Amino acid sequence: MLALPLLEAMVPAATALAQTAAAPKPRFVGLFVPHGMAPGYWVPEKEGALPTELPFNWKPLEPFAKQTTILSGLHSRSAEPPPGVTGADHWVAAAFLCANKPRKTAGADVYAGTTIDQIIAQKIGRENLLPSLQMTVEDPGANSSNCGEGYSCTCTNTISWSSPTQPLPMEFNP
Repeated sequence: MLALPLLEAMVPAATALAQTAAAPKPRFVGLFVPHGMAPGYWVPEKEGALPTELPFNWKPLEPFAKQTTILSGLHSRSAEPPPGVTGADHWVAAAFLCANKPRKTAGADVYAGTTIDQIIAQKIGRENLLPSLQMTVEDPGANSSNCGEGYSCTCTNTISWSSPTQPLPMEFNP
């Protein structure tokens, strides 16, 4: 015999139990699509309710379309360099979810800002075993030579910060 905790799949959808604390919790997913990763596939064509048929990369969300909200246009223009100054690609990832331009440092004294995913995790994730999970499809160590312009590699390799001085590592191979 094996004792399991109450799992979401064990709760029938239209029961009174589904309306209690055992009901599924809301989730937040932040996706950073760098390097010109075909933005047309990730950004909805128009504002409002999601279309009945979603683009191929959003297909897995179709059964949940009525419970899904997609926010786009969150790129922080204020974190970009002024005209004629280089280096935006070295800090734009760190500014993505916090709208703060990171401190220009190649040392350990990094500073960006608490990201919105972590603020949300503090509110809706605190009852979960993993309130927040950061994953990547690109090995952060593989492009360590891509850092420059006086910025720490942390700024290039981190989009999630639990505080302005605490970047969260990403899982490349969970």
